[in-house]
Amino acid sequence: MILFIFYGSILFFIIAAALRVRRCVSAPIHLHWELYKGSSVYELTEWWGKTHNTFGEKLWSMILDLLFLREFYHRNRNFWYFLYPFHIGIYSLVLWHAWFLFGAKVISIEFLSIWGRLWGHVATGLTFFGIVGIFIKRVKDEDLKIYYPPIHYLKWPFLAVILLEAFYSVQFYFGDIFEDLLLEFHPNVATKAHLLFASVLLIYLPFSHIMQLFFRYYHYLRWDDVPNVRGSEIERRIKEHLERPVTWSAPHIQSGKRWREVASKLECPITEGK
Repeated sequence: MILFIFYGSILFFIIAAALRVRRCVSAPIHLHWELYKGSSVYELTEWWGKTHNTFGEKLWSMILDLLFLREFYHRNRNFWYFLYPFHIGIYSLVLWHAWFLFGAKVISIEFLSIWGRLWGHVATGLTFFGIVGIFIKRVKDEDLKIYYPPIHYLKWPFLAVILLEAFYSVQFYFGDIFEDLLLEFHPNVATKAHLLFASVLLIYLPFSHIMQLFFRYYHYLRWDDVPNVRGSEIERRIKEHLERPVTWSAPHIQSGKRWREVASKLECPITEGK
Protein backbone atom coordinates (compact mmCIF):
# COMPACT_ATOMS: atom_id res chain seq x y z
CA MET A 1 0.00 0.00 0.00
CA ILE A 2 2.84 2.39 0.89
CA LEU A 3 4.61 1.69 -2.39
CA PHE A 4 1.35 2.25 -4.27
CA ILE A 5 0.99 5.68 -2.63
CA PHE A 6 4.65 6.52 -3.28
CA TYR A 7 4.63 5.58 -6.96
CA GLY A 8 1.26 7.26 -7.36
CA SER A 9 2.67 10.50 -5.89
CA ILE A 10 5.56 10.37 -8.37
CA LEU A 11 3.10 10.00 -11.25
CA PHE A 12 0.96 12.82 -9.82
CA PHE A 13 3.99 15.09 -9.52
CA ILE A 14 5.04 14.49 -13.13
CA ILE A 15 1.54 15.12 -14.53
CA ALA A 16 0.77 18.14 -12.31
CA ALA A 17 4.18 19.74 -12.94
CA ALA A 18 3.85 19.22 -16.70
CA LEU A 19 0.37 20.77 -16.73
CA ARG A 20 1.51 23.79 -14.73
CA VAL A 21 4.54 24.34 -16.93
CA ARG A 22 2.35 24.00 -20.03
CA ARG A 23 -0.10 26.55 -18.63
CA CYS A 24 2.62 29.12 -18.00
CA VAL A 25 4.39 28.46 -21.30
CA SER A 26 1.13 29.01 -23.21
CA ALA A 27 0.21 32.12 -21.20
CA PRO A 28 -0.31 35.41 -23.07
CA ILE A 29 2.89 37.23 -23.86
CA HIS A 30 2.21 40.05 -21.38
CA LEU A 31 2.14 37.46 -18.58
CA HIS A 32 5.54 36.26 -19.75
CA TRP A 33 6.81 39.78 -19.22
CA GLU A 34 5.43 39.80 -15.68
CA LEU A 35 7.12 36.46 -14.93
CA TYR A 36 10.37 37.50 -16.55
CA LYS A 37 13.30 37.83 -14.19
CA GLY A 38 16.83 38.83 -15.03
CA SER A 39 18.74 41.46 -16.93
CA SER A 40 17.69 42.29 -20.46
CA VAL A 41 19.33 43.87 -23.46
CA TYR A 42 16.56 46.49 -23.31
CA GLU A 43 18.08 47.86 -20.10
CA LEU A 44 21.09 49.04 -22.10
CA THR A 45 21.29 52.33 -23.94
CA GLU A 46 21.01 51.97 -27.71
CA TRP A 47 20.01 48.36 -27.25
CA TRP A 48 19.13 48.05 -30.94
CA GLY A 49 22.82 48.21 -31.77
CA LYS A 50 23.75 45.42 -29.37
CA THR A 51 24.17 41.80 -30.38
CA HIS A 52 21.99 39.16 -28.75
CA ASN A 53 23.41 36.21 -26.88
CA THR A 54 23.55 33.01 -28.90
CA PHE A 55 21.66 29.94 -27.76
CA GLY A 56 24.95 28.33 -26.73
CA GLU A 57 25.87 31.32 -24.54
CA LYS A 58 22.43 31.28 -22.93
CA LEU A 59 22.65 27.53 -22.33
CA TRP A 60 26.10 27.82 -20.74
CA SER A 61 24.90 30.63 -18.50
CA MET A 62 21.92 28.54 -17.37
CA ILE A 63 24.21 25.59 -16.60
CA LEU A 64 26.46 27.80 -14.46
CA ASP A 65 23.43 29.19 -12.63
CA LEU A 66 22.09 25.69 -12.08
CA LEU A 67 25.38 24.31 -10.76
CA PHE A 68 26.64 27.27 -8.71
CA LEU A 69 23.57 29.49 -8.03
CA ARG A 70 25.59 32.52 -9.12
CA GLU A 71 22.89 35.12 -8.59
CA PHE A 72 22.46 34.15 -4.93
CA TYR A 73 26.25 34.22 -4.52
CA HIS A 74 26.45 37.79 -5.81
CA ARG A 75 23.22 39.14 -4.29
CA ASN A 76 23.07 37.41 -0.88
CA ARG A 77 26.33 35.69 -0.03
CA ASN A 78 25.38 34.74 3.54
CA PHE A 79 22.22 33.01 2.33
CA TRP A 80 24.16 31.26 -0.46
CA TYR A 81 26.43 29.56 2.09
CA PHE A 82 23.43 27.45 3.20
CA LEU A 83 21.46 27.36 -0.04
CA TYR A 84 24.32 25.89 -2.07
CA PRO A 85 25.00 22.87 0.20
CA PHE A 86 21.25 22.22 0.24
CA HIS A 87 21.09 22.08 -3.56
CA ILE A 88 24.27 20.01 -3.85
CA GLY A 89 22.81 17.59 -1.30
CA ILE A 90 19.50 17.36 -3.20
CA TYR A 91 21.29 16.74 -6.51
CA SER A 92 23.45 14.07 -4.83
CA LEU A 93 20.41 12.34 -3.32
CA VAL A 94 18.69 12.23 -6.72
CA LEU A 95 21.82 10.71 -8.29
CA TRP A 96 22.12 8.35 -5.33
CA HIS A 97 18.64 6.97 -5.92
CA ALA A 98 19.29 6.69 -9.67
CA TRP A 99 22.57 4.89 -8.98
CA PHE A 100 20.80 2.28 -6.87
CA LEU A 101 17.94 1.94 -9.30
CA PHE A 102 20.13 1.23 -12.31
CA GLY A 103 23.17 -0.25 -10.58
CA ALA A 104 21.57 -2.72 -8.21
CA LYS A 105 21.70 -5.54 -10.80
CA VAL A 106 25.26 -4.95 -12.02
CA ILE A 107 27.12 -3.76 -8.90
CA SER A 108 28.14 -6.11 -6.10
CA ILE A 109 26.27 -6.00 -2.80
CA GLU A 110 29.50 -5.29 -0.90
CA PHE A 111 30.28 -2.28 -3.07
CA LEU A 112 26.73 -0.96 -2.77
CA SER A 113 26.77 -1.44 0.98
CA ILE A 114 30.01 0.46 1.57
CA TRP A 115 29.81 3.29 -0.95
CA GLY A 116 26.02 3.52 -0.96
CA ARG A 117 25.98 4.09 2.77
CA LEU A 118 28.79 6.68 2.61
CA TRP A 119 27.26 8.52 -0.36
CA GLY A 120 23.81 8.56 1.23
CA HIS A 121 25.06 9.93 4.55
CA VAL A 122 27.23 12.66 2.97
CA ALA A 123 24.37 13.80 0.69
CA THR A 124 21.92 13.72 3.59
CA GLY A 125 24.34 15.67 5.80
CA LEU A 126 24.81 18.42 3.20
CA THR A 127 21.08 18.72 2.66
CA PHE A 128 20.31 18.76 6.39
CA PHE A 129 22.99 21.42 7.00
CA GLY A 130 21.43 23.56 4.27
CA ILE A 131 17.90 23.09 5.61
CA VAL A 132 18.84 24.16 9.14
CA GLY A 133 20.80 27.16 7.91
CA ILE A 134 18.07 28.29 5.50
CA PHE A 135 15.41 27.95 8.17
CA ILE A 136 17.43 30.03 10.67
CA LYS A 137 18.11 32.69 8.04
CA ARG A 138 14.43 32.82 7.11
CA VAL A 139 13.41 33.25 10.73
CA LYS A 140 16.02 35.86 11.66
CA ASP A 141 16.31 37.89 8.45
CA GLU A 142 13.63 40.60 8.45
CA ASP A 143 14.12 41.30 4.74
CA LEU A 144 13.41 37.67 3.81
CA LYS A 145 10.31 37.50 6.03
CA ILE A 146 8.48 39.91 3.75
CA TYR A 147 8.51 37.38 0.90
CA TYR A 148 7.99 34.29 3.04
CA PRO A 149 4.42 33.00 3.62
CA PRO A 150 3.74 31.08 6.86
CA ILE A 151 3.48 27.67 5.17
CA HIS A 152 7.20 27.78 4.39
CA TYR A 153 8.02 27.77 8.09
CA LEU A 154 6.49 24.29 8.11
CA LYS A 155 8.13 23.15 4.90
CA TRP A 156 11.72 23.21 6.11
CA PRO A 157 11.13 21.28 9.37
CA PHE A 158 9.05 18.83 7.32
CA LEU A 159 12.00 18.33 4.95
CA ALA A 160 14.29 17.83 7.93
CA VAL A 161 12.02 15.07 9.25
CA ILE A 162 12.06 13.35 5.84
CA LEU A 163 15.86 13.46 5.84
CA LEU A 164 16.12 12.00 9.34
CA GLU A 165 13.81 9.18 8.27
CA ALA A 166 15.94 8.67 5.17
CA PHE A 167 19.08 8.49 7.33
CA TYR A 168 17.45 5.85 9.52
CA SER A 169 16.30 3.95 6.44
CA VAL A 170 19.83 3.89 5.02
CA GLN A 171 21.03 2.51 8.34
CA PHE A 172 18.35 -0.17 8.05
CA TYR A 173 19.50 -1.30 4.61
CA PHE A 174 23.26 -0.91 5.10
CA GLY A 175 23.69 -1.41 8.85
CA ASP A 176 25.75 -4.16 10.41
CA ILE A 177 24.37 -7.41 11.83
CA PHE A 178 23.81 -5.95 15.29
CA GLU A 179 21.77 -3.09 13.86
CA ASP A 180 19.78 -5.55 11.74
CA LEU A 181 18.93 -7.60 14.81
CA LEU A 182 17.69 -4.49 16.60
CA LEU A 183 15.61 -3.45 13.60
CA GLU A 184 13.87 -6.83 13.50
CA PHE A 185 11.82 -5.57 16.45
CA HIS A 186 10.79 -2.53 14.38
CA PRO A 187 10.48 -3.81 10.79
CA ASN A 188 11.34 -0.84 8.55
CA VAL A 189 8.87 1.53 10.18
CA ALA A 190 11.17 4.43 9.32
CA THR A 191 11.24 3.36 5.69
CA LYS A 192 7.45 3.31 5.48
CA ALA A 193 7.20 6.68 7.21
CA HIS A 194 9.87 8.10 4.91
CA LEU A 195 7.99 6.97 1.77
CA LEU A 196 4.70 8.32 3.13
CA PHE A 197 6.15 11.74 4.01
CA ALA A 198 8.02 11.89 0.71
CA SER A 199 4.72 11.19 -1.08
CA VAL A 200 3.11 14.17 0.66
CA LEU A 201 6.05 16.35 -0.42
CA LEU A 202 5.79 15.20 -4.05
CA ILE A 203 2.08 16.04 -4.12
CA TYR A 204 2.79 19.49 -2.66
CA LEU A 205 5.70 20.43 -4.94
CA PRO A 206 3.77 21.23 -8.17
CA PHE A 207 1.79 23.89 -6.29
CA SER A 208 4.74 25.41 -4.44
CA HIS A 209 7.15 28.21 -5.33
CA ILE A 210 9.78 25.54 -6.00
CA MET A 211 8.19 25.21 -9.43
CA GLN A 212 9.99 28.45 -10.24
CA LEU A 213 12.98 26.22 -10.88
CA PHE A 214 11.39 25.12 -14.15
CA PHE A 215 10.66 28.69 -15.20
CA ARG A 216 14.07 29.94 -14.12
CA TYR A 217 15.65 27.87 -16.88
CA TYR A 218 12.82 28.16 -19.35
CA HIS A 219 14.46 29.77 -22.37
CA TYR A 220 11.90 32.44 -23.25
CA LEU A 221 11.33 33.56 -19.65
CA ARG A 222 14.96 33.72 -18.68
CA TRP A 223 16.05 35.40 -21.91
CA ASP A 224 12.94 37.15 -23.19
CA ASP A 225 14.89 39.82 -25.06
CA VAL A 226 13.92 38.97 -28.64
CA PRO A 227 12.91 42.19 -30.44
CA ASN A 228 9.48 42.57 -31.97
CA VAL A 229 10.09 42.86 -35.71
CA ARG A 230 7.67 42.77 -38.62
CA GLY A 231 6.48 39.30 -39.48
CA SER A 232 7.80 37.76 -36.25
CA GLU A 233 5.97 35.40 -33.94
CA ILE A 234 5.88 38.13 -31.29
CA GLU A 235 4.12 40.51 -33.68
CA ARG A 236 1.57 37.84 -34.55
CA ARG A 237 0.80 37.18 -30.88
CA ILE A 238 0.56 40.88 -30.02
CA LYS A 239 -1.88 41.45 -32.91
CA GLU A 240 -3.91 38.51 -31.65
CA HIS A 241 -4.17 40.03 -28.18
CA LEU A 242 -4.98 43.48 -29.55
CA GLU A 243 -8.16 41.99 -31.00
CA ARG A 244 -9.38 41.00 -27.54
CA PRO A 245 -12.32 43.03 -26.15
CA VAL A 246 -11.78 45.52 -23.32
CA THR A 247 -13.54 44.06 -20.28
CA TRP A 248 -12.96 46.90 -17.80
CA SER A 249 -13.24 50.65 -17.84
CA ALA A 250 -11.49 53.68 -16.35
CA PRO A 251 -11.32 57.41 -17.08
CA HIS A 252 -8.77 56.71 -19.82
CA ILE A 253 -10.19 53.36 -20.98
CA GLN A 254 -13.67 52.58 -22.26
CA SER A 255 -15.15 49.11 -22.40
CA GLY A 256 -16.99 47.81 -25.44
CA LYS A 257 -14.04 48.28 -27.77
CA ARG A 258 -11.10 46.16 -28.79
CA TRP A 259 -7.64 46.88 -27.44
CA ARG A 260 -6.48 47.74 -30.96
CA GLU A 261 -8.96 50.60 -31.09
CA VAL A 262 -8.07 51.80 -27.59
CA ALA A 263 -4.31 51.63 -28.18
CA SER A 264 -4.54 53.52 -31.48
CA LYS A 265 -6.36 56.44 -29.80
CA LEU A 266 -4.20 56.74 -26.68
CA GLU A 267 -2.25 59.98 -26.51
CA CYS A 268 1.05 60.33 -24.67
CA PRO A 269 0.93 63.34 -22.31
CA ILE A 270 3.52 65.97 -23.17
CA THR A 271 5.04 67.78 -20.19
CA GLU A 272 5.94 71.38 -20.90
CA GLY A 273 9.66 71.92 -21.02
CA LYS A 274 10.48 68.29 -21.76
